[in-house]
Amino acid sequence: MTLIPRPSHNPFNLRVMLCCLLFVALQTAAAGGSVTGRPAQIISGDELVLLESGGGIHRVRLSGIKAHPPNQPWGAAARRHLQALVLGRSVSLYYRSTEQTPEVRGQLKHGGADINIRMLSAGLAWLDPAGLSPAEVEEYAAAEQRAQAAGLGIWSDVGREAQPRSIRVPGGPQFRIRP
Repeated sequence: MTLIPRPSHNPFNLRVMLCCLLFVALQTAAAGGSVTGRPAQIISGDELVLLESGGGIHRVRLSGIKAHPPNQPWGAAARRHLQALVLGRSVSLYYRSTEQTPEVRGQLKHGGADINIRMLSAGLAWLDPAGLSPAEVEEYAAAEQRAQAAGLGIWSDVGREAQPRSIRVPGGPQFRIRP
């Protein structure tokens, strides 16, 4: 009968193996993921608050695009457009990493459509390639170029946000009350 020697349990080897497993787990978690939920508030054309299906709340900045703040030209239009695209709808957020910041950066999708690209296509945002893959940069740049060529939004000749039409008083001036 031959005896097979048992490997000794070296605590150093166990620590190395646990450290390696922890490193792989952290890299996988930092690589990204997705969250499904409903937008609770639209802050600007590239930022919103997402109420996760599981109950979590996330402040989200759309990656790959930048939009003017609501108090600047085209900022309010960008906010309204994002609101029309996603408010009250179930959306998915795909993110690459959650660095230690108060917000999550990612791509927002609804029904398979990339909302970030739709903001670029409407001319209400411009390309910010940080955090995008080369293929995504190409796709986003093409959407921005189409909006520029069509003169949409921030790329319009006027350069100012369209003003809402004035409301006319029914009946005209003869029906106004004079003091």
